[in-house]
Amino acid sequence: MTIKERLHKLVDELSEQEADETLRLMAARRQGTNVDGWGDLDATTDKTTARITRDLAEEERKAELTPWRP
Repeated sequence: MTIKERLHKLVDELSEQEADETLRLMAARRQGTNVDGWGDLDATTDKTTARITRDLAEEERKAELTPWRP
């Protein structure tokens, strides 16, 4: 069985909701975005990384350490 045949079989077994989600995820992937049920994961990751870096710098300041910089 080829990959496309296996894919067709899988698609035939999807519910309408699963098929809709799959289409949206595939469209996002083709557009080069990283989106899922939580939204734009690239933006979420960037915000989380910025917050963690800020928090780390604050803790280092409180401990009178030299802040770490990438």
